[in-house]
Amino acid sequence: MLRSLVASALVAVILGGCYFVQSPSRPVPALAVLREEGERQGCLMIFLPGMLDGPDTYLDHGFPQDLLRSGAACDSVAVNLHFRYYGDGGVSEKVWEDVLAPALARGYDEIWIVGVSMGGLGALLTASDHARHVDGIILLSPYLGEESFVQTVIDAGGLAEWTPPSELPSRVDRDNYSLFLWSWLRGYVDDPESMPALYLGFANGERLAPAAELLARALPEGHVLQQDGRHGWATWRPLFRELLARARPGRGDVGALASSR
Repeated sequence: MLRSLVASALVAVILGGCYFVQSPSRPVPALAVLREEGERQGCLMIFLPGMLDGPDTYLDHGFPQDLLRSGAACDSVAVNLHFRYYGDGGVSEKVWEDVLAPALARGYDEIWIVGVSMGGLGALLTASDHARHVDGIILLSPYLGEESFVQTVIDAGGLAEWTPPSELPSRVDRDNYSLFLWSWLRGYVDDPESMPALYLGFANGERLAPAAELLARALPEGHVLQQDGRHGWATWRPLFRELLARARPGRGDVGALASSR
């Protein structure tokens, strides 16, 4: 499902150690960080990792800590949704069953999903299937499908000019996930008020920038942030901090997307 990401990641197999031999166990392992011990907040931020990363990587790079320092009344959970979970195309069902549905049952009424690189794909696939339960999405250098498919949207003149097929396949799989993804993203052109708030950050000139720039043109200016840097955590952390300030999760104003248009 992520052939182009695998190709680029193979050069880092030694660094990744046993990453590629992890089993896709259920429920998906996760690492929770509570804002206040013993007291649940109304907002939950779900972190989905990129290739070769795990839930502890978010903690190591200070993302849950930055969320707490931002003043957001949010708990967070980093999920070990590694590469092998994507193989059968059932990513959104796994996140729903093991993370999102239990969170809603515990009383969280504002849900944000953060995805870096490959995790951006997982965030969007989950939101596309469960949009009414997802209030906001923050994407950092997201993987947005196969380059050849992204190029067809670019060649059509952009997302606003590209026309999805009238009928989609009944199930997402490794051969059609790019079509499903961009067909759903077309909603930010056709009916943005019905879509979750979406904030996007990426580095100028990085390898995933063409797809990110394509999506950026469908979003309000204040929802997109670019900066110099590389595809990695040194770029993503400052982007995350700034997008947190703009998105304002956990403050009861997630309707800002509609008012900003």
